[in-house]
Formats: sequence, C-alpha cells, structure tokens
Amino acid sequence: MPRQTAQAEATVPNGRSCQLHPMPSSSLLWGHTQEFFADPLGFLRRAARYGPLAQLRLVNVRAILLTEPEDIKHVLVDNNRNYIKSRGVRQLKRVLGEGLLTSEGAFWRRQRRLIQPAFHRKRIAGYATVMTRFTERHLADWQEGQQRDIHQEMMHLTMEIVTKCLFDADIRQEAQELGQAINQLLADFDFRRIGPIGEFLERLDRQRQRRFQENLEVLDRLIYQLIQERRASGQDHGDLLSMLLQAQDEEADSAEARGMTDRQVRDEAMTLFIAGHETTANALSWTFYLLAQHPAVTARLHQELDAVLGPPENGRGRLPTLADLERLPYTRQVLEESMRLYPPAWIIGREAVGPDRVGGCAIQPGQVFFMSQYVTHHDPRFWPHPERFIPERFTPEEARKRPKFAYFPFGGGPRLCVGEPFARMEAHLLLATIAHRYRLELVPGAVVRPLARVTLRPARGLPMLLHVRGPR
Repeated sequence: MPRQTAQAEATVPNGRSCQLHPMPSSSLLWGHTQEFFADPLGFLRRAARYGPLAQLRLVNVRAILLTEPEDIKHVLVDNNRNYIKSRGVRQLKRVLGEGLLTSEGAFWRRQRRLIQPAFHRKRIAGYATVMTRFTERHLADWQEGQQRDIHQEMMHLTMEIVTKCLFDADIRQEAQELGQAINQLLADFDFRRIGPIGEFLERLDRQRQRRFQENLEVLDRLIYQLIQERRASGQDHGDLLSMLLQAQDEEADSAEARGMTDRQVRDEAMTLFIAGHETTANALSWTFYLLAQHPAVTARLHQELDAVLGPPENGRGRLPTLADLERLPYTRQVLEESMRLYPPAWIIGREAVGPDRVGGCAIQPGQVFFMSQYVTHHDPRFWPHPERFIPERFTPEEARKRPKFAYFPFGGGPRLCVGEPFARMEAHLLLATIAHRYRLELVPGAVVRPLARVTLRPARGLPMLLHVRGPR
C-alpha cells in the first residue's frame, strides 16, 4: 500500500512542507487503541504507510509516528533537551525508580556522569572472559538431540553473566526464581495498563498489585543485600557495583551529596540488571531463530568461526576472546541483521516540553512522538526486500549508504543506551561460543511469533533441538 497523500498545511524555509497524515480510526471513543493493543507491530507498520508524520490517537493521547531518519535524529539528538520519556517509560519507575532509563533533566545528567566510567572500554573488556566462561559452563548440560527453550536458556545465561559483572555474584541457584520475578514484572507492564484507564483498572486489581509487590521484593532483597554487604566490606571487586558505590560527583555542594545513596545505587543496579540481560537474551534468541531458517547463512557463519577458533570437536572448542571479535565480522553482521528484523527495543516514545518544529510542522508542548525501530528497520526505502535475512547489509560499504537513523537498535543521542558496548560485546561473544559448538534446529511444527511488550521477545518461547558440531 503506497503512502497516502495529505494536504500541506504550511511551507517552511527549509523547503519541507508540513504534512500531518491522520490515520483513519474505526472508533470515535477509543481511536486506534484497540488496533494498537491487538497488534502493535502490524498497526505501526500500517500507520507508517500514511506518511512520515502519521497521526494516531490512543484514547486521549494524540501521537505522531516519525519514520523519516532526519526527524528521528532531530528528536533524539539535535533538540533532545526539549523531550522527555513517554508515559509508558515513566510508569516503569515503579520497578526501576529514578534509574538512567526513567530519570530526566539535571538528575539524569548527574547519574549519567557518575555511571559512564563503569562502561569505559577498558573496564568492559575485562568482562569478556566472564562471558565466555559462564557460557561454557551453561553449555555443559547440553546434549545431542535435546529439546530446549532457547529463549529461556538465553535469559538465564545472560542473567548469570550480568549479575557476575554487575555484582561479582554467582546466582546460578537463584536464577530461576529471579527470572520468574522479572518475567512477571515485565508481563504486568502490558500496554493495556498504561494510561488513565489502565491506571484505574490497575488500582482495582488487588491480586495483580499483590503479585507485583511480591515479585519486586524478590529483586530488591537481592540487590539491597549485595549493596549492604559491599558497603560493610569496603572492598573494590572490580565490578559495576563497586563503581557505583565509589562514584563521586565533583560538582556537588557537599561531600555527602557527591556519592549515591543506597536508593540511587539500587535504582541504577536494578535498571542495569533487568535491561542488561533482557535485551541481549532477546537478540540472541531471534538470531538463533533466523539461523535455523537460513542454512546458507549458518554455513557461512560456521565457516568463519571454524577458521578463527579451529574446528570444534564433540561440542567443544577454543573459547573466543575479545581479540577474536575483529576477525569475526560476519558473526557481527548476523547479529546486526537479526536486530534489524527483531529489534529488542522496538519503540521509543518522547513528549515535547516546549515548542519545536519537526518535519516542517510547528509542535506544541505535550505533543507525543513515537519512533519505532521495528517500523524503520523494515522500511523498503532503506532496506530492499526488508523481510529477508541478509547479514551482508551490514558490511561497512553497505552501512555507509544508509542514513544513520535508518538503524537505531539502541536508540540515539545522549539517551543512547549506556550499556550498548557491553551488550554488543556480550552478544558477539556468546553467539560465537554457542554457534561454534552447536547448530540449533527449530522444533518441527513450532509456531514462533513476536510479542511486543516492554521488549520484543518470542511470545511462547523458542523450542529448538540441539545438534553437536564436530566429530564425536
């Protein structure tokens, strides 16, 4: 369906006319709410066909879907201080508190300044061995022909890794309980619970509230216990928690205000703990799903891994190192293309706090914008045959042909995910380790579809069969 034509409202000096494109709605009361809730990804892709500034209405919230890379860049980068996170993200404060993902303004800038050194390249490089060793330990239980839910496997593995790197703690025994608590917390953030009506329904659902509080207490108990033990010992374990506890704001007025309180450390740790494993697990899950359907890509991936790491033997082989990653460009391209087709973070929302001009249109305070990685990553203007899995799109030569914000899996601008280098390195190392030793096959008859909630994950898991690589 081609983009619809709308009448221009005004012409601005830069030559781009203001064209708002209202999307027809079947409900005067609910607007597009029911369509959006029923199929968020399909609905947003349909909305994008109406033009680069498609107007949507979710009950009483009027939003504009941005699909032009230059408009996305304007909101996320060029005039980012004029925008705050959307209502959906703000409601995540119930879990994340005032962490980097949810805080705003001067407080966010202070926290970002304090946390940034924890993600310095040299410090992150030190986590590479943890990532591969924990992966090797996790694979020790895998056997030829077994059926496993690979999404749950990746969730548990990345949770163990982020907990070791964040807290210098090994939670293999507690991983299942923590995983269940996180899954239920994220499930409770169904989009139908966001907004005035959702908040009213939430207050009526006492059982849901009680379950939410119980799951939150599971996570808080772990994090506060680790904070208290670390403060009592005063030891630097070389992990992210040590960095958070030692961080000092030299611009603060007093010595007491220079560091973080236990609550501030908890909020940042909770944010890094949840986001630090959820997105990477989803990226790896979708990658294995796509590889299972594309044997030629899998064969080329195995060829590269075997050339760098040596042929595997009975599901074992040399572990990749940080230095190996430069010699594994196709492995990286496979991940990038997977995150194009199934971006773990699939939508970004922003709300204007002051007037602005976007796409040639005058914008008033309170205007809400949606920018969907999923929509833009499937736009045929930038991605010929957008439904196809073609890792070669991400060679340096091909990447230079596209506008920067035709691809933004980690967001962009000052609010770019602080853990992006950590997540990219982890996904690269884990894919190399697992794919070198195993080939994964989708269980015959399995139906896999994306579930768009806080992140984009397989709706009912990812049942796959394990095949050991190498002579036995």
